Amino acid sequence: MQTFLRLLPLSLLVLAGCGAPPPPPPPPAPPYTTTLTVKQVMEWVIDPAADVIWDSVKTVITEKSTQEIAPKTDADWDKVRDGAATLMEASNALMVEGRARDNKEWMAAARRLGDAANQALKAAQAKNTETLFNEGGNIYKTCAACHSKYAAHLDGPPEAAKSSTDAAKQAAEPAKSAAEPAKSSAEPAKK
Repeated sequence: MQTFLRLLPLSLLVLAGCGAPPPPPPPPAPPYTTTLTVKQVMEWVIDPAADVIWDSVKTVITEKSTQEIAPKTDADWDKVRDGAATLMEASNALMVEGRARDNKEWMAAARRLGDAANQALKAAQAKNTETLFNEGGNIYKTCAACHSKYAAHLDGPPEAAKSSTDAAKQAAEPAKSAAEPAKSSAEPAKK
């Protein structure tokens, strides 16, 4: 009997160890909150930042004149730089849990937007209007491609590009050389 009493606690420990392991703890909550919806991020952050880039280098042709628009002062270039930086960081906001539509194409599209915005940022820092103009076209093409997959109900290109009826055609073609003036309002010039 004494042997039994000595082995009883040991056998209870062995039997307790044979049960199912406890479930793993739930993953920790992310250290951030997503206050804005994807639509709000697009309308309040991404579109205004892209508009700064698209509106920074363009040619406005009217019946009376042709006006070349480009950043001229350090403050003008800083505004473009800030818009590009905002757009670049906003592309990260599209990839956070709760906003990302999928882990493949959505993420790739958001990264392409960030990459194009980064190139626009570099162009602004270098004060290079031709590169900035071309990167504005790349941003447009990235937005249009993503919208065609995830927001086809918008029925058209991003708002800033709607100012030119030929914007979609022009965005698909590379810009003219630096010696030739651009013929578009915000996207790459048509050949």
